[in-house]
Amino acid sequence: MAINPLAYTEKVVKSFLRYQLTAYPFSDDGLNGQLRQLLSLDAARNSPLLKGPYVSLSQAFKPGADVGQLVEEGILHDHMRQLAEFPSLYGHQEEAIRHIQAGSTTLISTGTGSGKSECFLYPIISRCLNLRDENAPAGLCAVIVYPMNALAEDQLLRLRGLLAGSGITFGMYVGKTPESEADVTGFRLPAGSSREDYKVALRDAWQQGRNAIIHPAEEICSREAMRLPDSRPRILLTNAKQLELLLTRQKDIELFDDAFLDYLVFDEAHTFTGAQGAEAACLVRRLRSFCGRSQEDTVCVATSATIVDENNPDAARDFASRFFGVEKEAVATVSEVYEEQVWSSERTVPPAPADVSAVLKEVLAAVDAGEDAEAAIREVWNKLTGTELPHGDWEAGLYEALAGNELLFQAARMLESPKELSDLLNDLGAAVGRQVSEEELVIWLSLGAVARRENRPLVRPVVHGFIKGVQSAIVTFDDSGDTPVLHLSAEEELSASKSEEEVHLRLPVSTCTICGQHYFVHFLGDFSYTGTSPAGGNVSGDTVYWEPLEEAHGGIRLLLVDHLISSEEEAIEDDHPKMTRLFFCRRCGATHIAAGERCLACGHSAGMMALYDVQQHEDGIGKLSRGVGCGSPGRLLAGVYREPIKPDRAR
Repeated sequence: MAINPLAYTEKVVKSFLRYQLTAYPFSDDGLNGQLRQLLSLDAARNSPLLKGPYVSLSQAFKPGADVGQLVEEGILHDHMRQLAEFPSLYGHQEEAIRHIQAGSTTLISTGTGSGKSECFLYPIISRCLNLRDENAPAGLCAVIVYPMNALAEDQLLRLRGLLAGSGITFGMYVGKTPESEADVTGFRLPAGSSREDYKVALRDAWQQGRNAIIHPAEEICSREAMRLPDSRPRILLTNAKQLELLLTRQKDIELFDDAFLDYLVFDEAHTFTGAQGAEAACLVRRLRSFCGRSQEDTVCVATSATIVDENNPDAARDFASRFFGVEKEAVATVSEVYEEQVWSSERTVPPAPADVSAVLKEVLAAVDAGEDAEAAIREVWNKLTGTELPHGDWEAGLYEALAGNELLFQAARMLESPKELSDLLNDLGAAVGRQVSEEELVIWLSLGAVARRENRPLVRPVVHGFIKGVQSAIVTFDDSGDTPVLHLSAEEELSASKSEEEVHLRLPVSTCTICGQHYFVHFLGDFSYTGTSPAGGNVSGDTVYWEPLEEAHGGIRLLLVDHLISSEEEAIEDDHPKMTRLFFCRRCGATHIAAGERCLACGHSAGMMALYDVQQHEDGIGKLSRGVGCGSPGRLLAGVYREPIKPDRAR
């Protein structure tokens, strides 16, 4: 079903903001009202919680040669015609395969979803097919190193479907790899099983509701099997730490005996930085040395979505050179190549739709009309422009018509990188000489997405929205009253402060998980209790005060309340056995035993605010044993004491 992505994004944001209200409820009417106001959509747009929406256009990759053409050129094995999942290649995939097949150290730096795995898998599998045809002895042909086991496991699933029935052995050696064949779970297909047998077994398991693992005959599943000379896998999936262990443990090191090591791949290479990168670079050299392979013998490949340095255009080549220990000139870098959009040289600005909201609904319905899409698109196009689409292929006709749309052209030009919606609409309006609404923008982007030439859309719109939860709710007290002012984050309040005079004490907020009683958290130096009386601090004449001290520097935690939400009068008696009234500087947070005209720590002259410290545990300092409002107790769970309150922040 087609939707308005901007409206849908706003709907998601509203739902998330409603969740935040339920996740951090205040029973206090004043704080709850402030929270609702801060989490309203209009307020959230100007807060750190919400960024966007941003709009961008996903560019189409330039097509390259297909697998069949590379087979005919002798670059790939003939059987790759049947094995390749995606026979049509992108231009950057073709370029990478040619570099790797030519023996060049290659760094593939393309975005997520650009098919980086095919870049190295196709030449690796092709080489393994040649070794199979030559009846070469068992031995590692390729080692593929992943930064996380999850990535290795994902590739293992893919290799099962790709290599089942091919005669190419493969295996994954990570911490969870079974030691013996008896420990292997799942169902093993017999020798000689085909790729179709694997698909049938997998489909049967799904239909029967079994979450069974299907192991092709080519998969080497256990460590003991990998160590055997006759069953060493051609392709090994692992991680850097495990690879180092394999090279140091006597029982595993034989896995690399007689290894061909034609290929060594590091996926997500940008994660190997600093000390970890240096260790991985040494590991590369040790592995080559142990296998008796030179720089020229082993083709090294690195993939990454982000290896960029604005001050060094050769950053990717420099990285690969240092990482793999090869000359910089020997490194081939591959990046994305995009297909150019073709726009008409004669473009006009379309008239603004009369009832843009109604037209948008019709456009979204038309693009989602399935078999009736042609008639629906032709009708809505006539309503929009007063013209008819040409007869014949309606998608190509729509492509040609929109190629002369100045508004869509300007939008595509501006969206070469993501742009915030409000800025985009302002810039579009300036470019076309009239106001452009959000609804009209969605109309033209939606039509551009279904307009096709040679099965490629004119534009591929993408909407991005970024939301996050309450990071650390705090309160401040201004100089004119005792009502706490709620902020969704300390960073937000700090950034809003214009001068030193505007800086106020910021107190993190926690809430009772049962009754919603709020607490303010503060830290002081040299604070304690003697019985029920505060002790320690600094003496000044006939009074005492305590200076604030961060928790990291040994500050003692205070839990403060301004009133009890469970009390009808919402007042606290000064002789309350578990609470002590103290007076706080609104500026620096210094705490006084008695109210004064100015702060004894910083000299600030605004009136002090009175808050009540909740004595915690028997000694008055430590963890909260019971909530002061409802009496809910803390609990000891798995050796960790859990207070009956939680901080108001996202977890």
